Amino acid sequence: MLNSLYFFFELFAFICCLYAYKKLDRNFKIFLPFLAFIVIFEFANMYDWLMWRHTNAWCYNFEGIIELTIYGWFMASLDKRRSYRKKVYMAIVAGIAITLIDIFLIQGFWTLATISIVVQNTILATLVCIYYYNLVNNSDEYLDLLSYPPFYTTIGLLFYTLTNFFYYAFFSYMLYVKNYHFYMVAKVICDIGCVFIYSLLAVSFLCFSRTKKLSLF
Repeated sequence: MLNSLYFFFELFAFICCLYAYKKLDRNFKIFLPFLAFIVIFEFANMYDWLMWRHTNAWCYNFEGIIELTIYGWFMASLDKRRSYRKKVYMAIVAGIAITLIDIFLIQGFWTLATISIVVQNTILATLVCIYYYNLVNNSDEYLDLLSYPPFYTTIGLLFYTLTNFFYYAFFSYMLYVKNYHFYMVAKVICDIGCVFIYSLLAVSFLCFSRTKKLSLF
């Protein structure tokens, strides 16, 4: 049920991005091809078109790499300091390297790479927290957060990464001890995180045209 629900939120975010595309800042325009991919990817998985050897874990592993790359690049683009952006890119490359090692050498190609998912979400959550720290300490003019698109995108990303971290950090252990009550509750929380990020992405696209551009740092 929730799988179908958050698919419609992904589709809604894509439609909003398409509608507001010409008014978006350049760093937001990367979300159009990304959301197009997500919509196609989730639609295919709803009908098990990506099942291979009775599992679709392999494609979610590679989707995680794409999410880390897109969201990581976006977080880097919000900061004008070249030295900081280079550090973010290094963190993204490190996350991708860890993911590939996990997929091919540790947990296996056909198994959901939960170790790398935890690493990816840790990196993205850390980048969001650093962004908020810099936003609070370096913004030299009044900032109306309720009309500021990056606020909606980053708060959605933070909630999404924290719920994913919580779910996958304890996923294997709770299945091992057969705590299925935890699994059901955590899965709902994780799915709500998906709804949260795509609904806030849609809000950020829709409010973009009314937002005064603000350069930080």
